[in-house]
Amino acid sequence: MTAELLAGEFVMQAGDELDHGTVITWGWVFLAAYLFLIVGLGYIGYRRVEGGRGATSAQDEYATARGGFGFLALALAYAATVASGATFMSIPGMGYDMGFMAGYYALIYPIGIFFGAIVVARVSKKVSDRFNSQSVPDLIGDRFQSPGLRVVTALLSLFLIFYAMAQISAAGWMFEVILGVEYVVGIWVAGLLMLVYMAAGGSHADILTDAVQGAIMIGITFLIFIMFVTGWGIDGGMSSVNAALESSQQWDQHTDPDNPIFPGWWAILLLMIAHIGFTAQPHLGNKFFAIKSNRYIRRFLLATSLVGIFLPVMYLGGILGAAQGLEVSDPDAIIPTLFVENIHPIMAAFLGIAILSAIVSTSDGLIIAISQIFANDLYRKSYVPWKGGDPEADEVQQRALLISRISTIFIVFVAVAAVITPPQYLVVFMWTGIGGIIASFGGPYMIGLIWRRTTKHAAYAAMILGFGVYFYIHLGPQFGVMEGFWPLNENPFASTGIGFIVSVATTVVVSFFTEPPSDEHLEEVFSAETRLLDSDQPGGSSPTGPAGASESDD
Repeated sequence: MTAELLAGEFVMQAGDELDHGTVITWGWVFLAAYLFLIVGLGYIGYRRVEGGRGATSAQDEYATARGGFGFLALALAYAATVASGATFMSIPGMGYDMGFMAGYYALIYPIGIFFGAIVVARVSKKVSDRFNSQSVPDLIGDRFQSPGLRVVTALLSLFLIFYAMAQISAAGWMFEVILGVEYVVGIWVAGLLMLVYMAAGGSHADILTDAVQGAIMIGITFLIFIMFVTGWGIDGGMSSVNAALESSQQWDQHTDPDNPIFPGWWAILLLMIAHIGFTAQPHLGNKFFAIKSNRYIRRFLLATSLVGIFLPVMYLGGILGAAQGLEVSDPDAIIPTLFVENIHPIMAAFLGIAILSAIVSTSDGLIIAISQIFANDLYRKSYVPWKGGDPEADEVQQRALLISRISTIFIVFVAVAAVITPPQYLVVFMWTGIGGIIASFGGPYMIGLIWRRTTKHAAYAAMILGFGVYFYIHLGPQFGVMEGFWPLNENPFASTGIGFIVSVATTVVVSFFTEPPSDEHLEEVFSAETRLLDSDQPGGSSPTGPAGASESDD
């Protein structure tokens, strides 16, 4: 159903005909205001990048915004990045199609993600500060003292492009439903929006805009929750919403053997396991580098977990749309459709642009992470040393910054061009790439940061076996290389969970039979905890211990 039909055929609860022209007009007004806001924040980010702080280079500022943010701003930014267009469009789309069963995904995935963050956030921050790591692949290379691992991990991280494509596609649907712009035009406009501030402000612009967008996303989720609880548009409350659904969508249906996402409880368990490794995603791991001090890690984790667990309640909007009998051309368009058909046109326009900002909040972080694969991981930390150069030289840093900005433009162009034909279920599509990352280096990343005995040979083995298993059971069938077997060939979450288990197990087992890094290097890696803690807390001290040792951050 087109945006014109959506806006022109519905009568609001107050009895007034929905004015499509008003929705479009106010949508563009709010979009202009949003553009003004992000340009301003992008300029602030640009000033921080070019100004630097102390010994921090402009390239490092662009890539990490190292130590530049307090716990609350970063908590909102991290939760907003995790939530993304999938939480605000595709998970409600699953709710629209599958009913309450989709709640298992919505309510379980943040538990896995934030548990993973609790495990690695503190050590990631400390080790990255110690080695000036600018990305997750860079951190892995530094941790294992292996340029080869840095390159392999960086190349595997290019799978993030699938994630970026999904966000661009979600933005395209928002432009079509709220602003009356064709989907294809909308995705190009969305790409230009991000380029307005990302190419200049880097991670500073990313985090500043994400923090604002995170606060807005909380408000939207609260509205959807109220609409669902009150049975908006339906006589009665939640029980009436449930009764209006088809029997297969009602809340007493938990699994469906014909549904590849929820065929049984084993798939739901694997969904949780897969998301524990989600923190290995480069666009999330580098957020830990930006917190001002390790003293704030505990507060950051508490705040971002609370926000992150609440935001997926958005799936209830898809269920409400199904109960109302709304018709959409694509399930992922159900939330903007719900707003257009149920709320005053001015408010619908505002909420639509707010969701667009939520989509952008993940896209920008993804683009920054991918740009660092080219600028930092492959050029500055791999190519330059290979040619005998100094990766810390000023001219190398400036060239890396230029590569970052140019590659940002290139990545946006590729991501937009790839989704001219929109994929079905954005959340499933983006996991085609996410799964490959988690199944390959999720094990070495997480185990390597909490266990000193982890070896680089184990990391190589885990990447090969974990990715190989994921490719065989899901990625290969998706690309038509092999037939695969049902439902894993259509379920990226369960396939990733299996691959992640293989990656973790291989990391542990092979580490016992291979030689670890030297004691000097391990001391350099893990003693960073004590030195950084002391520098964060003047006059304070803590006993030297392995990564993960307890310490106060109050």
